[in-house]
Amino acid sequence: MLLNALAPGVAAHVRAVSTESGVVLRLREMGLRPGALIRMTGRASGGSRIVTVGAARIAIDGATAALIDVEAA
Repeated sequence: MLLNALAPGVAAHVRAVSTESGVVLRLREMGLRPGALIRMTGRASGGSRIVTVGAARIAIDGATAALIDVEAA
C-alpha cells in the first residue's frame, strides 16, 4: 500500500521509498526509512499528507507520498 492511500489515524511501517537518491536521503534524515513506524496524522490541502514519526510531525507532498510503500502495523 502507498502512503497516500493510508487513512488518517492508521499506523504503518515504511517498506520502501522509490524516488531520487537526494529525496530518499532527506526523508531518511527525517526518520522516514524502511522499518520506521509512522502514523498518518492527517491530510492537508493540495494532497499533502501529515505523518508522525517518533515525536516529529512531517508534511509530505502528495507526489512524494505516492512513492512511499508502507505496510499497516
